[in-house]
Amino acid sequence: MAGEKALRLLRGQTLLEHALNTLATTCDRLAVSSGTRELELPKGVPALPDLEPHVQQGPLSGILAGFGYARTQACDRMLVLACDLPNVPPALLKLLLTSLSDQDVAFCEHGGQPEPLVCALRVEPMFKAVTLALSENRLKVVPLWKAARCRLLVDSDLVNLGSLERTFANVNTLEELSREEQARP
Repeated sequence: MAGEKALRLLRGQTLLEHALNTLATTCDRLAVSSGTRELELPKGVPALPDLEPHVQQGPLSGILAGFGYARTQACDRMLVLACDLPNVPPALLKLLLTSLSDQDVAFCEHGGQPEPLVCALRVEPMFKAVTLALSENRLKVVPLWKAARCRLLVDSDLVNLGSLERTFANVNTLEELSREEQARP
């Protein structure tokens, strides 16, 4: 992205602001996994650096940092939303939380492709699972989610969300960012 992806502008807001605004419709508390970076965040939104000894071990490091924060806030559930998915509707976040009923993980698969970084997680069981996986250098998210008590939402579960291509449009390059800027919100 030729710079910090989270701070790239899309329709007048950074990708990070899009994610925070979407999460704010559903969550009481917000925090941002910052890895080893320093990010300027809105007032009241803490940056969560990767926790030792699991620094820079990919997305699971950031999720572990989120669990650490959730535990200090006495939260039993946590939502994860990657900033490069700017079109995820609040209705999907609510559906993910509802889908946790007796599961520890709820995430989506669209067109046969997993979307593991828009998910709902039960904090205590998944904190243990993520910590163990990182300790064993197992860094892939999807196998970990599927090994847990998991609710996988597929296209037929998501039909009420509108265009799933749009919902899961991933912005990882400047070209994708430009295309998304030109698309109708």
